[in-house]
Amino acid sequence: MSNKLIRRAPAPGNSTSGGSAQGPWGRLQHFSFFLEGPAIHLNKFRITNLTLGWSVDISEAEKVLTRLAQLGLSGEILEWIKKPDNPTTKGDQIIFFPPGDGVLNLAPEIRAAVYRELSRFQANLDIVGPCLIPKGKFDTWFLNTSLRPELISLIKQMSYPRGDALAFSDYSLLSRFLTNEAEAREVFSILTRTPALMLQLILDKKSKINDIAAYWSTGGEAAHPGGAPNHAPLLKSLQSRGDNETLDVVHLLPPLPQKLLNTYLDHVYFGEGEVPDCHWSSLNFFKSVEEPFFLHSQFASTAFLERYQTIKPPYHFGDILAIVSGNGKASHSCVYIADDVVFTKNGKNILAPWVFQSLAHVKMTFLFDNNCKMVGFRSRKI
Repeated sequence: MSNKLIRRAPAPGNSTSGGSAQGPWGRLQHFSFFLEGPAIHLNKFRITNLTLGWSVDISEAEKVLTRLAQLGLSGEILEWIKKPDNPTTKGDQIIFFPPGDGVLNLAPEIRAAVYRELSRFQANLDIVGPCLIPKGKFDTWFLNTSLRPELISLIKQMSYPRGDALAFSDYSLLSRFLTNEAEAREVFSILTRTPALMLQLILDKKSKINDIAAYWSTGGEAAHPGGAPNHAPLLKSLQSRGDNETLDVVHLLPPLPQKLLNTYLDHVYFGEGEVPDCHWSSLNFFKSVEEPFFLHSQFASTAFLERYQTIKPPYHFGDILAIVSGNGKASHSCVYIADDVVFTKNGKNILAPWVFQSLAHVKMTFLFDNNCKMVGFRSRKI
């Protein structure tokens, strides 16, 4: 798989390295890092002279403006975007262009409420999918960067609370303060970072190899059509070398996630009409041959209902965890690996790689709406 990502600074919310509680998976050690996309993907985005605009369905425009006023958006901004020469239409959308100074100085709680309303409209890409920085980790996010302090201060000023994170959605406004192309590219790259984890299995003389091998071979023939892997010989060989021998968990994954881990979307997928998302990644986790049907949300939803049963913790290797809304729709899914670490692709866009992340980080990203909950699924054949 092409488009391997660069490992950078320690990821927020996790220590650079650390031990793990003993479990049926054995004993794991976590290493955290950032991923930043390759230039071939970053260059697809226009990163200078961006226009600050808010898109709303034309049919809801008046109702949304009333709602924004109720949420505390200032009369000055509302008057500005209601001017006859301000908005423009594009298809079934009307785009309002708010004043930069007004947006820059929005109070965090007002920005959070306004952007929550605007996030209902998928055309507001940066609001629907903001840069999310765990609370209390803002300074960590910008460690080992060369960004000017003024820019970091502006990002902090325009950040707003979303669940257990600080969200930033105003790259278009921030771009007005950038001095050159190099600075614009660095800021863009940093704001599209993805926190990730590397997992290493630690083996010593006390490790119960057969039990550990059984955990990482979950599902037998049902989960592994080519035959369940036998990890025991490899693990026993490492154990015989002495205490504290380590193995990267990537070597214990099925072929597809092993190939995808820490990569971006490859161009070979772009001709399919749809590109892989979280559900495709979860449902294909054990597949030796990818099922393209899972590219379509309708077929993916049907697969959850027909092929899986709901389960409660404790979760096991290969279980699917989904964020489900009150209407039963799954907004995200990921695969449980071990020790509350999951295999996930947080979005369909090309700047969302496949990674290991803590379950807490996935919840921070997707489980911020009180109307949503996490539901566990396990194959009916296992």
